[in-house]
Amino acid sequence: MYGLVNASLMQLVVEQHGQSVWDRIAHAAQFHDGTFNKMQSYPDSLTYDLVGFASAELNMTPDDFLRALGTYWVSFTAQQGYGHLFEVAGPSLRDFLFSLDELHVRVGRSFLNLRPPSFRFENTGASTLRMHYLSTRNGLCPFVIGLLEGLATRFDTPLRVAHTTCAREGADHCQFELGF
Repeated sequence: MYGLVNASLMQLVVEQHGQSVWDRIAHAAQFHDGTFNKMQSYPDSLTYDLVGFASAELNMTPDDFLRALGTYWVSFTAQQGYGHLFEVAGPSLRDFLFSLDELHVRVGRSFLNLRPPSFRFENTGASTLRMHYLSTRNGLCPFVIGLLEGLATRFDTPLRVAHTTCAREGADHCQFELGF
């Protein structure tokens, strides 16, 4: 994964729990570089290790930590200079969600060999959507839930999220029912 993801994980821990907690997590994961180059690709295994050690250090489940990281990701990326993408992608949460794949194409111009997830949507009612989340990386569905919650806050839109089908349980991809 790109260093931007790992940098957000690091900043979340430091902001909410302190530098000494991050230092213990980084040491356990054998990450000794001090900071992450946000434009550099790191092995996915490092990110998974950081999540595992962070969740243990913070006495959280990995799913709870990933969800918190997903929520944090929205404000973190805006602080890192990607806030304009929120404006370009549309004025509402629904518009933003429908433009996620295009947003990843734009971001991919800066990040070589980016392997972003893909999102597909079905209108299931006047105020509901089914979101299909497809990724080459397994186990990040709690991050997606947090991301949706962070986006709902960003767009000041109440949102209900139900994770109805999960790739971790043998499905070929995750599905979420979204209620606006």
